[in-house]
Amino acid sequence: MAAVGALQVLDAAAGASLDRITQLAAFAFNAPVAFVSIVGTDSQRFISKVGLDIPGTDIRSSVCSYTITAADVMVVPDLRADPRFAGNGLVCGPPHLRFYAGAPLVAKNGVPIGAICVMAREPRELSEDDRQHLKTLAAMAMSQLELRRLSGRQDPVSGLPNRHQFHIDYDGLVSRARGPVHAVLLDVLDVPRLEEAGQALGMPPLEAMIHRSGVRLRVALEDIADIYHVGTSRFVFLVDQPLAEDVETLLLELKQRITRPVMAAAVPMSPQFHAGICTFDPAKDSSNDVLRKLLVSLQAAITGRLDFCWYSERRDELLRRGYRLAADAERGLRREEFYLLFQPRVEAITQKIVSAEALIRWNHPRLGPVGPAEFIPVFERTALMPAVSGWVVDAALDQLAAWQLAGLSLSLSVNLAASDLSTEGMAERLLQKLAVRELAPSLLEIEITEGEWLRANTVAGEQLARLAGVGVRIAIDDFGSGYSNFGYLSRLPISTIKMDKSLVDHLADDPGARLKAKAIIELAKGLGYTTVAEGVETAAQRDVLTDLHCDQLQGFLFAAPLSADELATMVGIGG
Repeated sequence: MAAVGALQVLDAAAGASLDRITQLAAFAFNAPVAFVSIVGTDSQRFISKVGLDIPGTDIRSSVCSYTITAADVMVVPDLRADPRFAGNGLVCGPPHLRFYAGAPLVAKNGVPIGAICVMAREPRELSEDDRQHLKTLAAMAMSQLELRRLSGRQDPVSGLPNRHQFHIDYDGLVSRARGPVHAVLLDVLDVPRLEEAGQALGMPPLEAMIHRSGVRLRVALEDIADIYHVGTSRFVFLVDQPLAEDVETLLLELKQRITRPVMAAAVPMSPQFHAGICTFDPAKDSSNDVLRKLLVSLQAAITGRLDFCWYSERRDELLRRGYRLAADAERGLRREEFYLLFQPRVEAITQKIVSAEALIRWNHPRLGPVGPAEFIPVFERTALMPAVSGWVVDAALDQLAAWQLAGLSLSLSVNLAASDLSTEGMAERLLQKLAVRELAPSLLEIEITEGEWLRANTVAGEQLARLAGVGVRIAIDDFGSGYSNFGYLSRLPISTIKMDKSLVDHLADDPGARLKAKAIIELAKGLGYTTVAEGVETAAQRDVLTDLHCDQLQGFLFAAPLSADELATMVGIGG
């Protein structure tokens, strides 16, 4: 029935491709009625016809339902004389048909799915030659149906059925399952490597490697599962294995086969192997549900550099929550759901407040308070970051101008993302915003996160140089948390190093942490940088940092992020 299901989705174009065969049958047999029918469980559908105005019949009125069970051409010389068909509406009523001859349409897997038939209004016999002619027409019709079925449903690189075919076949694939089923999505070349290899080698070697991987999978999974090529280098299959351990064992065996080097267009290449696995309930999960869950688990495997990863509902929830945040951000800006808090920075020796960092917050109408650690990474992966950063800069500068008018001598730092600095003209627009508010550039500090992107990005370097040239201070945030390199920082117009909280956490009880902090502070001072320690929460941490001659401190020991009025009160100006 899987073959029937696949062919029953044929559209009008399929019927049009069969019309010539149907017309040829009517002409060759001098028959007023000829048609090609697809026979289902409850009905038959005429997908091409001559001499009939109806789209099909119920199965009880179908002569073709007998034809598909026959081993050869079925001939009924006189329908009226056959008790099986004497009461058929096409026999006892218009068009009063008497003669029938039909040849079954048999798919490649041996399953009969319909018939090509000719009918006439007078009784007849059919010669042996005519029987052979009808069988030939049936073979031609079946070839057209198969071609139409495969058109757009077979991957041109691997020759395997594609994602569209997987959706069509899904119900048949899971129909025999007695319980939960496991699905697997394999990637033999993850996207970053695919792009790099494509640029270096062109597509022919990659396509040859992907084709070879598909062949290996098809051979390995023969008699185990049907495999579908659903993405550039991704393949999906379903396995009815009762135990998760059995699925994992199968995948490890597949890895051994897949990752063997391949000579692809005379280029030696080694396929990768990452797999996402999910267990699903055929009664509840659609084919789209299954593929979505597999994408979640596959991405986790790729990110974690794992051979395979099982679907996690928790991870899925976080992804969907992130998608909601991205979808709601623009509306949130319009409806003023975002707001700023300000965390003060103090001089280490005097503990006098000298600056503050503007921190964005989001009061989501459905999700409640959402912190920047959650939504900023989401925004950075989309086109939203410039709009959000623009809002932060405007709101922060408005507040800085208000403080200046109130007599509050305080500078302010604002965080910008890599995408902000990579935009041509960003520096000029920022300086214009300062000028409009009559703010000195020295009152503003831009915080950026360290990373390889900064060294490789010439546009960012130019923007930073333009800002620093007129007095805007540039700070490297989260220094020491990952990519830490004083060598490239010395070539940038940096004025401040902010040590990451992870360096501060264990200063009081870990001599190694103290040595690392000491080295960073001394080297930074030697290069002329102001040093700031983030995440200071205890007096012991404060004392160690003061002894190490760190310039400024920031953290909950001094104040949590505050509203603008609360910060003004803390400084001593009053609300």
